[in-house]
Amino acid sequence: MESRDFIKETRDCLKQYNQFRVAIENLKDDIADLQEELEMDTAAPIAKYDSAGGGNSTNTPVEAAAARRDKLMAMIRDNERQIKNLERIIRKIDRAINELKPNDQWLIRGHFIERRQWAELSAEKFFTEKWARERSRKAIKQIAFMVFGEYSLIA
Repeated sequence: MESRDFIKETRDCLKQYNQFRVAIENLKDDIADLQEELEMDTAAPIAKYDSAGGGNSTNTPVEAAAARRDKLMAMIRDNERQIKNLERIIRKIDRAINELKPNDQWLIRGHFIERRQWAELSAEKFFTEKWARERSRKAIKQIAFMVFGEYSLIA
């Protein structure tokens, strides 16, 4: 089994938290556009059958429309899958942060999600910067356990 750095993965997820939210909104917009394109493409041409048969390998207009529809549907499904995965990550992070002590929640949200500096956060609550960093390290370990389970304890 490959060794994973769950602490680093946790930090990365926290730092990307806002990007996850933006990605979800953008994927939803993409889905709406793709669905609109599908609706506009519903008038597929009618197949024409004539007596001239043969080995024409090009797609008929009906086949081409069906292929476009299949491609659009696949893109929608892929975007929905990505949204589901990103929303699952956000829910895990939210639940984990909500289980921390209030000061730890504040530090994690402030530094990793709101992108504030340690010096600014510690000055606001009259903590030392060293204490704020140490508390966040402990909180990151707790979050890693809550997000990844017992595997984070082994690494």
